[in-house]
Amino acid sequence: MSYNQAAVVRVLVVESNPVFRCGLEALLSAGEGLQVVAAVPGVEQIGSVVSQHRPDVVVLGLNDRGDEAGEVGALLNEVLGSGAALRVVVLAHGGRSVEAKVMLRGGARGYLPKDISSDHLVTVVREVCREDEKVFLSAPRSVISSIMSDDRELLSGREREVISLVAQAMTNAQIARTLRIAKGTVKRHLHNIFAKLNAVSRVDAVNKARAAMLITDIAMEAQHKMNLL
Repeated sequence: MSYNQAAVVRVLVVESNPVFRCGLEALLSAGEGLQVVAAVPGVEQIGSVVSQHRPDVVVLGLNDRGDEAGEVGALLNEVLGSGAALRVVVLAHGGRSVEAKVMLRGGARGYLPKDISSDHLVTVVREVCREDEKVFLSAPRSVISSIMSDDRELLSGREREVISLVAQAMTNAQIARTLRIAKGTVKRHLHNIFAKLNAVSRVDAVNKARAAMLITDIAMEAQHKMNLL
C-alpha cells in the first residue's frame, strides 16, 4: 500500500494497563489522519483484529517489569507475524538498551518512551506509514550509543565463554573447571556480565546475550577440549 498525505492511518493499540490503553485510544483517535480501529490488552487478540480491521500500525506498549530480551523479541515476532505490512511503534519505559536493540533489529519502526508528548507520538505513528526507510527512536543518549555499538565488543572474549557455559546450565564450579580458572574469577566475570547486559539473573543474562548474538559455540569447543584431556 502506498501512503500519502491524504491517507488515513488505521491504528491498533496494544496495552495491558487499562487506564493507559484508554488514554492512548483517545489521544490517537483525536490525531489528524489517524483512526484507531481497536484497542486490546494483549497480543493474543491481535490476530482476529488484524484480519477484521486491517490496521496499518500497531502501537505496542511494553510493561514496566523489564521483560527479558528473549520474551520481548518473541512478542515482537508474534505481532509482526499477524500481518506482513504492519508497522510497529513500541512504547516502553526507556533506559533499556538491550530491549531497544532487540525491538529495532527485530523490525519495529519506532521505539519511544511512554512519557513522550502527545504531538510527538501522533507524528511518529503517522510518519511510519509515509517514510518506509525511516526508524523513529527517542531514548537516552546511553541507550542510543549502545544500539549503535558493535555487540561483539560488549563482552570480552572470556565473558562470552562464561555466559556461553551458563547457557548450558553449568554451575560456577563447573565453569571454573572447564575454563581452568578460579571460582572467584567466574563470579567476577558474571558480575561484569550482569552489569554490561543490565541483567537481573542468570536466565536473564543468557536471554539478553542470545538476543544480542553474543553466545557462540565457544563453550561447546571448550567442553570438547576438556573431554580430550
